[in-house]
Amino acid sequence: MTTHDDAQRLQSLLQIAKVVGAAGRYDDLIELTAEEARRALDAASVSIARWEGDRGVLRVVVNVGLLGPAEVRFPADETYNAGSSPLVDTLVDQRRGYVSTVDDADEEAVRLRELTKDSSIGVPIVVDARVWGALFATRVAGQARFTDADLDFATAVATHVATGVVQADHVARIERLAFEDPLTGLANRRAVDDRLEAALDPHTQATHPVSVVLADINRLKAINDSFGHEAGDRLIIAVAQAVSRASGQVPGSLAARIGGDEFCIVVTGAGAAAAEGIAEELCRLVDRQPMSTGVSCGVASTDASGGLVDTPVRLLRLADAAQYRAKRGGLRRPVVAGQAVAAASEAVSDDNSTRRRRRGRSPALVPDTLESGLAVLDRLGRRSAEERLQAVAEHVSERVDAAAWWLSVGTPGGAGVFSLRTSIHRLADMAVDHWDETGGALGAVFGLADYPETLRAMRESSSYSVERDAPGNDPAEEALLIQAGYRAVIGAGSTADGCGWLVEIYSDRLSLPLLDLETVLRALVAVAVAGAPVPRLSAVPDQGRQTRS
Repeated sequence: MTTHDDAQRLQSLLQIAKVVGAAGRYDDLIELTAEEARRALDAASVSIARWEGDRGVLRVVVNVGLLGPAEVRFPADETYNAGSSPLVDTLVDQRRGYVSTVDDADEEAVRLRELTKDSSIGVPIVVDARVWGALFATRVAGQARFTDADLDFATAVATHVATGVVQADHVARIERLAFEDPLTGLANRRAVDDRLEAALDPHTQATHPVSVVLADINRLKAINDSFGHEAGDRLIIAVAQAVSRASGQVPGSLAARIGGDEFCIVVTGAGAAAAEGIAEELCRLVDRQPMSTGVSCGVASTDASGGLVDTPVRLLRLADAAQYRAKRGGLRRPVVAGQAVAAASEAVSDDNSTRRRRRGRSPALVPDTLESGLAVLDRLGRRSAEERLQAVAEHVSERVDAAAWWLSVGTPGGAGVFSLRTSIHRLADMAVDHWDETGGALGAVFGLADYPETLRAMRESSSYSVERDAPGNDPAEEALLIQAGYRAVIGAGSTADGCGWLVEIYSDRLSLPLLDLETVLRALVAVAVAGAPVPRLSAVPDQGRQTRS
């Protein structure tokens, strides 16, 4: 005949099984399983510990219930050594449980006094005939003490807990795979996105800086072509180890592989200087490797970006542009977004002949930008012209580390433009009375009567370019550059189905040469508009017309 106590115990075991089937995250599974085990055993507290054979310790993963002075719910490193604790040997080697009271003359009694507990019971958690870990339960003064008679039921509870930890391990593996790169063991792009979203969440009160280091392996394709993909994988793994070591300079940094040859380190709570130090150490570590091809590193930080950075996309975009500058310059040291590059090959000069030489040193920039830009549009498919043109503006801007871009649509009659979208990367040299970091000019109508080059580009589906101090500049166009603090601008327009579009990209002293991409921008704008559905725009305002400055 089943007694009332037996029925209660059976119900407790069934409740543990329900928890195992319902919880979905590793921490939740472990915690809820421990809580149900505590209720089943009528214990003041329960701890679940995992056996780590390589360290020879039982490591506590969770404590629940009435905790002692030194206990925390999820301890960082609470362990019990096999060599110094006979009870660990009893649980792991002999696979037997134990019962102890505060009156005993042993090590467990000392621990009970430290925890202000009165009695305890411990049983092994066995999974697939091997000891996974142990279940510890305590009671306080005023509760009935655990006795040997409780060992059988505690073992039954541990059996159900074993089901929970197996499920938790499975969930942990899934969670790890979802956020882990399988080749290198580093975090993956999803983990980077999650970390940045949390760090830059506007609803948090954190004011600490957030920094990103992007690294790209140089000439990985040449390694794959010459020595095979196995050699390329070995190089990727070696660089991943260097990324992991370099990230250790700032505790809590996240090291990740986000693409075939691309790596990322997310640094929270440390600014550009610390991130630059990580990137420099990474470059050194990689350069020391045999047959190293080196890495190109770009750094961006919320405290030294040259502008407002409030989203992960903006921060990654800045780091990517800085990385591109490092790669195009053949630099074996990092480039920091918003900072000038000290190398002679990247030195900035106002001399026209120097600018021409800088333009001539990147012959692959034009075809590469066109080819990759067309690929971007192919992936977008038949999105709206506005979306496709924004993708063009972002793509060309990223390739040259542009200071800003603008997307506008023509007003009725074609005498002006209505600003739709913008992205301003750097504000340091700008006249913020007229251009602010929030895109204050968005929604304004700009008259084009004084800007013939811009007006012609929009009406004739052509393009224009202006560089400060270059001969033959239209005075009004050049005045706009000077007032805004820019060095050059390229613009391209397109007219389709009675709707005129205009994309403008501005560079400053930190940008790569821009003017050679005028024809590329014109081609990409034309393809973007041609591949879009017929636009359906609401009426564009024709009042409140302003000058562009």
